[in-house]
Amino acid sequence: MTVAAVDELKKRMDAEFVLLSRDPVQTSRLYGVGAAHTVEFPWPPAERARHLELVRRAAAGDRSALPSADHTWSVIEAIGEADGVLIAGGGNMNSLFGWLLYERAAVALIAKQLGKPLVVSGQTFGPALLPQDRTVLQELLMSAALVGAREPSSYALGRELGLDSESLVRVLDDGSFVAMRPASDQLDAQTGRQRKELPDGQYIAATFGPDAWREGSNNLPALAAVLDRAADLTGLPVYLLPHMGPLGSDDSGGDHDSHRVLLENSRSGRLRTLPVLPVGEAASITKAAQLVLTNRYHPAVFGLAAGVPVVAVSNDAYSDVRLHGAMGNWGLGDWSLPLPSLASGGMDSGISEAWVRREEVRQHLGRVLPDVAQTQREWWDSVARVLSGAQTETLTGLAEVTPLAAEGSWSREAKEQRTLFRTLSGSVGRLWTELDDARSERDVLARSHAELIRDREAILSSRSFRMASVLRRSAHVLGRLRGRRY
Repeated sequence: MTVAAVDELKKRMDAEFVLLSRDPVQTSRLYGVGAAHTVEFPWPPAERARHLELVRRAAAGDRSALPSADHTWSVIEAIGEADGVLIAGGGNMNSLFGWLLYERAAVALIAKQLGKPLVVSGQTFGPALLPQDRTVLQELLMSAALVGAREPSSYALGRELGLDSESLVRVLDDGSFVAMRPASDQLDAQTGRQRKELPDGQYIAATFGPDAWREGSNNLPALAAVLDRAADLTGLPVYLLPHMGPLGSDDSGGDHDSHRVLLENSRSGRLRTLPVLPVGEAASITKAAQLVLTNRYHPAVFGLAAGVPVVAVSNDAYSDVRLHGAMGNWGLGDWSLPLPSLASGGMDSGISEAWVRREEVRQHLGRVLPDVAQTQREWWDSVARVLSGAQTETLTGLAEVTPLAAEGSWSREAKEQRTLFRTLSGSVGRLWTELDDARSERDVLARSHAELIRDREAILSSRSFRMASVLRRSAHVLGRLRGRRY
């Protein structure tokens, strides 16, 4: 998303770019732009709320608020030297990933304090938000001159938080039209390893991250069987393309752990694995596929923009909001399935219908493409104007797309399943965030209690207290001798 944003703005602005990153050296080397270490927040809700207030004090000029080595100071310096600030798209503005929400909130409040124009692009808001996180999100969004929401539900929440139609715009995900960037030399130089053979000919691209970890589900063996049946149906190999993990890795971490389980449970012999690839190459491989199967977001985004049939399955309410929204933006929401469709056979049926109707799907996406691409161009035109300090006209944003409806009963069943699925899974997500919040408050109280005990012990063992105790006892004895009580 950030790479795509930089590509789009470079076409429209004569500007230099500085990316905030956890690894500025790698970021600068990979993308050929400046980089600074981002603000980092602790996981526990109570601690991140306290840290945000310290960042606020630092942004206002209080040099005692944070240690001199804290990365916040370099962020303040970078924003102070900039003409504008862009918070590129993502799905991190919720309490499930609250520490990431607060990182973005910190950037926004620094930009506001320093008087820099701010744009928030291509976001999902919620669905799980603790009351205090909702307030932080509201402050963040209200400080922006322009905000892009990538699903109808996110747009609705933005309006609920007080944004008007002039600042809040319906958009696609930032990475929808990410530029193809040759990156083979970069990857080989970084890893020092020989690249695995990349897809040749026709194939299915599949990406599956871990199960919904907060709910403890275990659906990967069933997904392996679905991929085997998809390979048999199409006669094509299935390439497992990881989107999360160390760049260049082909055997550990991130999506590789999930893909390893898929391979272990596959019986077709048609599944292949790929390493984690640079963004341009990952997008290119996805867009060249005949079919995309995924529970991750960006494989769907890349495939849809390239006219490739996509079938997505959501692990939980959070991923369902994003995937169903992304597919719905192109009129293919019927092929975004909630997790219960896996057990009921709906995913197999959805894949079968997508494959049988693949030319119809491609034609539909081709008809939708000009309008959504034009809307996205207008969005980036406005972003560039805002970041240049110019006024921008009100945008109409994405229009509703006439959907290509699925014909099978599997789709109707999925719609029925989605209501209960989102309710139950959303409740689990909210309970987890509330539990995290309660635990963090408990830990704060426990630390405060421990500090009080230490202070009490320090006082009791201090020389002054011992001397005061001696004097009090002496006064007591003297009083008794004089017939008085103390």
